[in-house]
Amino acid sequence: MKLYIGGAFQGQYELAVSENPDAVILKDFHETVYAAVLKGYDPCSFAANVFTEHPQAIVVANEVGSGIVPVSAEDRAYREAIGKALCIIAQNSDSVTRVVCGIGMRIK
Repeated sequence: MKLYIGGAFQGQYELAVSENPDAVILKDFHETVYAAVLKGYDPCSFAANVFTEHPQAIVVANEVGSGIVPVSAEDRAYREAIGKALCIIAQNSDSVTRVVCGIGMRIK
């Protein structure tokens, strides 16, 4: 598994596709986790299951939580769930690439 992460519209999906043209790419993983949490899934268990079911996949996600702490409890819970899930994905990934302005920097 590989993880590409960056702020919204920073080019992480495009970089993932260019570096892994034939791979299965799980785009907008942050939104997938959010939908799973709304259905009652634990974010850590959900992420572990994704890794188990798709160990060769490329995961692309937006960074969530690098700003002002949200006022609403729901938004704080969303941010926490995404962070926990992405930690599981990063720990299990062969590589982690942070993307800024379309430029990738390998951090793992």
